[in-house]
Amino acid sequence: MAPSVLIIGASGSLGRPLVAEFQKHKSRFARVAILSDPAKAHKFADAQKNGIEVVLGSFLDFKSYQGFDVVLSLAGNAAMRLQPAMIDAAIAGGARHFYPSEFGTDISQDGVWQFRYFRDKVVTRDHLRARAKDTPGFRYTLMLVGGFSEWVYSGFFTGFATEKHTVEAYGYPDAEISVTALNDIVRYTVDSIFLPFQEGQSLREIRVRGDHMTWAQLIALLEEVQGAKYKVTFIDPKEAAKEQEAARQRGDEEAEILWAGKTIATAGRVTVPGPLDNDKFGFTPETLKQTMQRLFKN
Repeated sequence: MAPSVLIIGASGSLGRPLVAEFQKHKSRFARVAILSDPAKAHKFADAQKNGIEVVLGSFLDFKSYQGFDVVLSLAGNAAMRLQPAMIDAAIAGGARHFYPSEFGTDISQDGVWQFRYFRDKVVTRDHLRARAKDTPGFRYTLMLVGGFSEWVYSGFFTGFATEKHTVEAYGYPDAEISVTALNDIVRYTVDSIFLPFQEGQSLREIRVRGDHMTWAQLIALLEEVQGAKYKVTFIDPKEAAKEQEAARQRGDEEAEILWAGKTIATAGRVTVPGPLDNDKFGFTPETLKQTMQRLFKN
């Protein structure tokens, strides 16, 4: 029987290409729908023209989930803490397969899961584990893809200024990073829905990556692609931690999370260790060099 899928957070930077990927393969699904606040439904007019439904409602209301087997949460930082309530509502509405908003590093690693930036993801994982125990037939999938290749050189979190050819990063040159291109992430996600669970399995991890290297190698790759030499400064992550703590003490949670994010990638907290699941899918992912050649071709 073809699955029916409900997407939460479809207007974001991951949501838009994911919806486009579902549009390409909608014949494989009984239903594909976006859950939207009524005031924001106009954002999805083009998706509706291409066969994607729009369900008007709240992700905290069980009625929003009725008629759907699979729920994909793309919650951002602001909504991440609400995922346990989403999970409860989804189960109450009849959904039996949940994808939480992971789509990044393997937070189960020592030195990563304790990190402030991932606190709400850890709480969500704990809640999923508990609900899988008390809800017969409930399953969940964690998509572990590393960093998004297109975001590696974004300014705030990694300290790159690609026009000025400078890097000021809170981290270390020998820290490692796993990355996957956005177009490949959405392909892995859509295709993963059709991968079978093992008998009695409630948790499934999909571990995929497009590339893996150190930050020194990554910077050298950017220099090669751009044909420019970078001025590179690595700053002790403890300095970012001081700013994070100052934000916490003054009650500025947004700034606290942002400063915590400063050391996620460049201090080696964005990796997807093997064994990998790339060979379960019928395509070869884009390498980081290929992504950079695409982004910086002009």
